[in-house]
Amino acid sequence: MTVYKITSASKHFMAKFNSYYDYEYKDGEFVSDRDYESLKSEVEHFNHNVAYGPAIKIEKVEDK
Repeated sequence: MTVYKITSASKHFMAKFNSYYDYEYKDGEFVSDRDYESLKSEVEHFNHNVAYGPAIKIEKVEDK
């Protein structure tokens, strides 16, 4: 299993991302590979169309 972590440039952006998608992620929260593909596209959409920059990142932490 691959583990990912979602991080934000600021608390403001994470709050806005959560509000935009009706999520409750915390900065630095771990995400399973099961959720990665859909979350990755949502992060890309949010960064490009809402934040207009790299506000949210999702990156690989480890493989198990």
